[in-house]
Amino acid sequence: MKNNKHIYLFVLLICLLTLIGSINAQNNTDSRSKDTIELYNKELSVKISVKGAEIISLFNKKDKIEYIWQGNYDSWASHSPVLFPFVGKIKGGYYKVDGKKYKMKLHGFASHSMFKVVEHTPSKAVLQLESNSSTLKIYPFKFRLIISYILEGEKLKVVNTVENIDTREIYFSIGAHPGFNVPIASNGQFEDYIIEFDTNEVVDRIILTKTKGLPTDSLQHNYLKSGSILPLDHKLFKNRVIILKGVKSESLMIRKKDSKSGIKIIGIDKFPYLGIWTYVKKEEPFICIEPWYGISDYVNSNGEIKEKTGIQSLAPNERFMMRYSIEIIN
Repeated sequence: MKNNKHIYLFVLLICLLTLIGSINAQNNTDSRSKDTIELYNKELSVKISVKGAEIISLFNKKDKIEYIWQGNYDSWASHSPVLFPFVGKIKGGYYKVDGKKYKMKLHGFASHSMFKVVEHTPSKAVLQLESNSSTLKIYPFKFRLIISYILEGEKLKVVNTVENIDTREIYFSIGAHPGFNVPIASNGQFEDYIIEFDTNEVVDRIILTKTKGLPTDSLQHNYLKSGSILPLDHKLFKNRVIILKGVKSESLMIRKKDSKSGIKIIGIDKFPYLGIWTYVKKEEPFICIEPWYGISDYVNSNGEIKEKTGIQSLAPNERFMMRYSIEIIN
């Protein structure tokens, strides 16, 4: 009888431990689901991090191809950060609003902020960041930033909206920074790929300082030599990011030289600046295509936000929208 009692207690203990393990596993799953949301259809799966409202995966379900750079903490750990309320570098790390100095990191704070998911269906996600006591300490404007992702077939549409909820005019820059695996699906080498614009480009490249990487007034005119193709080579980026001013093409495509399939970025003609970048010190296998409304401080910047090159302004109760799309071409 005593042995039966011990067996009963042992079985009860096992059941309790199993139940606790199940609850913990469920809590861990819930935690992961809260950190990441997913869009999907029969062609693609898209994963978005709630931190930064950042695309962390764009996956071709049929061919098992991941298109988004998965990050490397020894070089570039991000995937597709949202750049707000500044694009690029702030000279000296400080800027001024009405004479008062504020500190700001590279590309602003949106990519490090937790967003609120306000809408989520299999084909659409809307995430929101609103000014708060923490943001006001480093950016003294009240705003609402809304990042929308819409999945349609093999195309992901991205809409970034800035709303002025302040009682005064606000100033900001905003941009995208998606990084794509190159080579695609480990097919070939980085140097086997090109960026192809949809029209011949007579476009200027902004020259940066060698030490701080800040824009100067110098331009490299007709950078693409009135052509449409930029062959990829890590040596192109030895002087940092390539910044093009005034791109006319509606779209560009990242593809292997001998292939018609690849990744298409649509809507770039609406942006005053286009950045192209990779991490050159380790010759990493990715390329970033960065449409920008804004740019780093010029070398001769006085730090005043209202006089910053490329800065956007927005009156109270108005909104600003930037749009681009990523399409997989097979």
